[in-house]
Amino acid sequence: MRRRRFLGGLSAAAVAGASLGFRRRERAGPRAGALAPTATRALELFVYGGLCPWDTFYCVPERGVGEGRYLHAFDVAARLDACVPEDILSQGSGIPTRPFAADASGALVHLGPWTWPLWSRPDVLARARVLLTRHDQLPHATAIPLALTGRSLGRPEMAGTGASVERHFSALTSGLRAAPHAAVIRAGIEPAVDNLEAALAVGLHPSSARPLDVNLATLPLLLGLLERPATAGRRPEHDALLARYHAQLRARLVDRGGAPLRARQVDALAIADALRAGAPALTELLSPKLFGLPLVEACGEPYTSTPMQAARVAAHLLTRPAEEAARYVLWIDSALTPTYDGGHDSHQEHLEHASRCYPHTLAALLSVINAPGEGDPDKLELDDTLIAITSEFGRGPAQEDERRGLGHWPHAGVTVLIGGPVTAPAIVGAVDPESAVATASISPAELRMALLLALGVDPLVTGGFGAGDVRGAADELEALAWLRAEVLGAQEEA
Repeated sequence: MRRRRFLGGLSAAAVAGASLGFRRRERAGPRAGALAPTATRALELFVYGGLCPWDTFYCVPERGVGEGRYLHAFDVAARLDACVPEDILSQGSGIPTRPFAADASGALVHLGPWTWPLWSRPDVLARARVLLTRHDQLPHATAIPLALTGRSLGRPEMAGTGASVERHFSALTSGLRAAPHAAVIRAGIEPAVDNLEAALAVGLHPSSARPLDVNLATLPLLLGLLERPATAGRRPEHDALLARYHAQLRARLVDRGGAPLRARQVDALAIADALRAGAPALTELLSPKLFGLPLVEACGEPYTSTPMQAARVAAHLLTRPAEEAARYVLWIDSALTPTYDGGHDSHQEHLEHASRCYPHTLAALLSVINAPGEGDPDKLELDDTLIAITSEFGRGPAQEDERRGLGHWPHAGVTVLIGGPVTAPAIVGAVDPESAVATASISPAELRMALLLALGVDPLVTGGFGAGDVRGAADELEALAWLRAEVLGAQEEA
């Protein structure tokens, strides 16, 4: 089969086992239950630049009235007519919000005005869990790696969630396949200094664990390379020659007794070459038909939508037949109209940006989730898919300066889990109304561990985390149980 091409004369499956394999702990008894997957696949939507909680997923309308803080930091009413549908505005006076759930302090939290696309999808809201997050990194360059990996910049074990997923499921796959188990989709216009490529980091994993990088800005180049134009007409001979060279190199890597030596770099080269030979299968998976830019309207103005394009590609990768479907896709959203500072980094004109871009990104996400009874095989089902809306941090509770924007705020952010193990609306954590600091929250490491656990990936083995990364956990079983119950909200079966 074209999807299973291997280098002639080289057992790619054997190489994969040597390079990707790792010692597994026994999954008997309580550990097996703690590692039982609660989702088949996961889509992570990373709101690059910083997601403001106060006008989206942690809105307490009475806070900040008359003080110019929280929801009332700006004249929200000035943007309602242009950006919110009339049927929502006609349901009441004032700023439209939607009651959601009580937080850990007992405060009733609403969904803010810029989440309005979700309000018409009660099936989605019924499966939503909002987690307060907190860390200590103010710059994007350090906050983004921490948020995407659970590890601080510079730590050798810093790896994106995609690398752990790719390694785990590749080890379970018989042989190599061209289709990725994990992928990262990005607009490709993000500044390199913000370190978004941390999403592709492999840490202590082998290089073959790197997820597929779908850079929408350079996609034509990728599709052109997959056609292998340099070897057109002589590909079988080219592949056979490389296979011979690999075999000769392997024959030389033996000890004095003639036993083969393990060489990770050689293994990685062989795997990369095997995947290159399978490029036609990847070309079929990434059809050019997927990548047109849709025309949309937001706040009464026309735009071409990279978020809609990215959402469509993410759903496509996750909903393929089992032998080629991805298990985890990270969609890095740089907004319908990126700010001057990049993505959703709204140091300037936060109200104008949030009112246009937050609803559009949420609408793009909803466009690839099946509504009740829809049954589109190319869309996601909440029963077997965990969706995570994440960001590197929140935004400040009051205007930063005369630019009418909001500053970075790692002291209180939000992550939203939808579907998968989540069966009821909930707010996990709380925010002090005076300081705007989260008084109860989860850490970036705890979130990353929980995402892996939801897919049945042991974060204490493949993820490179330890029980000490979960606060208060006395041992590994306690750590896994806490992540499962408190972060994922998974209900134990009777």
